[in-house]
Amino acid sequence: MIAAMNVVVSQSTQTLNWRFKHPVTQQLIELGEKGSVQEGLINAGLLPDPYYGLNENEFGWIEKYQWTFFSTFNYVKSSKNELVTIKFPSIDTYAHVYVNDTLVLVTDNAFKTYRSEIQDHLLKGKNEIRVEFTPPTLYHKENYERAKYKLPAPNDKDSIAIAPYTRKAQYQFGWDWALRMVTMGFNETVTIESFIENQVIGRNIQTVSVKNGQAELHFQLFLHNDTPIKEWNSKLFGILDFEQVGTIATAKIRVNDPKLWWPRGHGEQNIYSDLWTVFGENSNNVIARKEIEFGIRTSELVQEKDQWGTSYVMKINGKEIFCKGGDYIPQDIFPARVTDLEIQRMVQIMHASNFNIVRVWGGGYYPNEAFFKECDRLGIMVWQDFMFACAMYPGDAAFLENVREELDDQIPRISSHPSVVLFNGNNEVDVAWKNWGFQNQYQLFGDDAKEIQQSYDALFKHLAPKRVETWTTLPYVHTSPLSNWGKDEFYNHGTQHYWGVWHGKDPLEDFGKKIGRFNAEFGFQSFPEYSTLSSFSTQADWNLESEVMKHHQKSYVGNGMILRHAERLYGVPKDFEEFVYFSQLTQAKAVGMAVSGHRIDMPRCSGTIYWQVNDCWPGPTWSSVDYFNNWKALQYEVRTDFMDVAVLAKETVIGKQVYYLVSDTEVAFNSNLTCKVYSIDGELLEVHEIAKNVKGKGSIELPFHKLIQPKAIDYIAVISWTNAKGEQFERSFTFLTKNRAIEPEKDYQISLKKVGDGYDIIIENSTVLVDAWIYSKNHSIHLERNFETLLPGKTIYHFQSSEEISENEVFIKYR
Repeated sequence: MIAAMNVVVSQSTQTLNWRFKHPVTQQLIELGEKGSVQEGLINAGLLPDPYYGLNENEFGWIEKYQWTFFSTFNYVKSSKNELVTIKFPSIDTYAHVYVNDTLVLVTDNAFKTYRSEIQDHLLKGKNEIRVEFTPPTLYHKENYERAKYKLPAPNDKDSIAIAPYTRKAQYQFGWDWALRMVTMGFNETVTIESFIENQVIGRNIQTVSVKNGQAELHFQLFLHNDTPIKEWNSKLFGILDFEQVGTIATAKIRVNDPKLWWPRGHGEQNIYSDLWTVFGENSNNVIARKEIEFGIRTSELVQEKDQWGTSYVMKINGKEIFCKGGDYIPQDIFPARVTDLEIQRMVQIMHASNFNIVRVWGGGYYPNEAFFKECDRLGIMVWQDFMFACAMYPGDAAFLENVREELDDQIPRISSHPSVVLFNGNNEVDVAWKNWGFQNQYQLFGDDAKEIQQSYDALFKHLAPKRVETWTTLPYVHTSPLSNWGKDEFYNHGTQHYWGVWHGKDPLEDFGKKIGRFNAEFGFQSFPEYSTLSSFSTQADWNLESEVMKHHQKSYVGNGMILRHAERLYGVPKDFEEFVYFSQLTQAKAVGMAVSGHRIDMPRCSGTIYWQVNDCWPGPTWSSVDYFNNWKALQYEVRTDFMDVAVLAKETVIGKQVYYLVSDTEVAFNSNLTCKVYSIDGELLEVHEIAKNVKGKGSIELPFHKLIQPKAIDYIAVISWTNAKGEQFERSFTFLTKNRAIEPEKDYQISLKKVGDGYDIIIENSTVLVDAWIYSKNHSIHLERNFETLLPGKTIYHFQSSEEISENEVFIKYR
């Protein structure tokens, strides 16, 4: 073995800085290491914040011009055998790249990494890079206008609706929760890389099998060229026996008594740390020295006929896992400005909310390594969509080849993470073609319709599964959902996206009734809190009919849907601020009813993933966490509903609940439960105590509703329980038969005290505060608990903040 302790990798990297020319004024605008035309114009003060007011309308003209970016770097050749590449991890999207006026690269896909050797075009000293971008509308305009039919693209509102033809983030063309912002530029930093002989440009780590106390793994190196490597040294496994075919080197590894990676709540997140040193054909030339992390796990998707219909069950390491989580969308309309820290914080919110899975939705972009590493660390399984959503896509040879290269780039990288357990071909493309009326809307019949269906099959039933099978052992399914909502039989088969309330005419309580085998989307909108509203509007805009509020509501259903259900549950709001409060309570109620129904329905139901976790801009959406990471009422609701052992309420009739103890744990245990019943004035009326033997995963009906509801009309039930570790938890359920329009003032005092790195909020109340929301109009306040009913007494909430907050900036809403 060649010693690998003090070796030096024969490679150097320079990161480029960019500026671009305004096509109208000819002004040169500084950008920095990455970003888009739009970000550069905003930073230069030439365009306003697109999130504020109606400012989005000032950005559309950008798509009508070509834009040219410039950069320079210095180069001195260190060896006659030196190779130099320019690397674009995510160039957005249609561009010609010139080095010293020589064309070296043409790009057409923001989802794949481009590299080009440029050593033959370099000068000693200063070298110039020029990148000429064409916006997608101009790029496709001629072909689009002469095409024999137009592919359905309902979220692309431009007259030249070319989103399906363009391999970039689809949500940037406009969505029912996002503005339109078709960026051009660099989503990640661009580098000049110099090296001798060869370089490692990627890796692939796969668990092939785990059986009889032994795991079989495959390690792969992806090389820049086919020059042979001489040695591959692993700190854990020594010198590896490998086979190199072209630019790929493969080693087969066996691990005895492997420590497996498990999802949160089901075991440890064991991660192996290794160090790989790779020597080139010249044994003294180290072409790579990389720290590697990997986990060992198997993943299986079970889709079988059973007594209910067709199952959809995730099995990790042979164990069935009930999936609990949400749908994740891009965290900003501008991908380049999302930091690794912001990504990690979002995954940490999921973990704090008891998620064990997150679905990466197919209309955004493939997350970076920070996302997957944090999911690995925290035990959050990842359902990864490929980047296709809600439209029909081409199937010609050039498009398929482009996608093949994209998938060959992304699948090995993503599936090397133990958290990634499933690949899904697209979001709602199949159900859209079959159920959304595309054929009539776009006049697609006969041979045209047949061709579109053939394109779907070629892309999602042939190409994609073949690429998945080439690179990984993970399961693949061609679309989600596999079954539509509507008819009763549809809920018995595969994945379900239930939109019968928001997009249909179903009553709110159907969230708890219409339950699919695996519920991958369902949701209800709410408005964000007041500090977020203030970021894009003035208080003069705070009404549902203002132009600003209507502009930020991108759903065709609009704010009337929120108001109608909020009034039914909580009464007519006295003003806009109370409407915002009621909207959050309504959203939490709706999604909570669904999640409870799903968990209580196991094992028939095997998963609940609500729409959606986060936002890409501030506004009314389905998110549980707003653009500034403020928790809505829903986020507090799902954190409790997703607990491994929880008391949930099945509510198929508003106001009538049946309580269940639900457990995801495999082990049997005894749970001690207490139900304290209070009057709406806070008087303790009765106490009920029971013990239940929990035999494993599943739900147990509790008798409390039978004891309370025949006697009480308005009441508060505080139910406590113990889990398998003997830890005690409690939650309250409040019932008011009369919604208030005008409520007398409650008797309470609120004070603020500076404590350590944050503040204590002290609430002392002599009357009951129902669904008490503690908030600030000027600051983000994240509490461990919120939106809970406060019985008479003293309650202390602590939150961390580096801001100076005064007592008169903290408020409470209640009903």
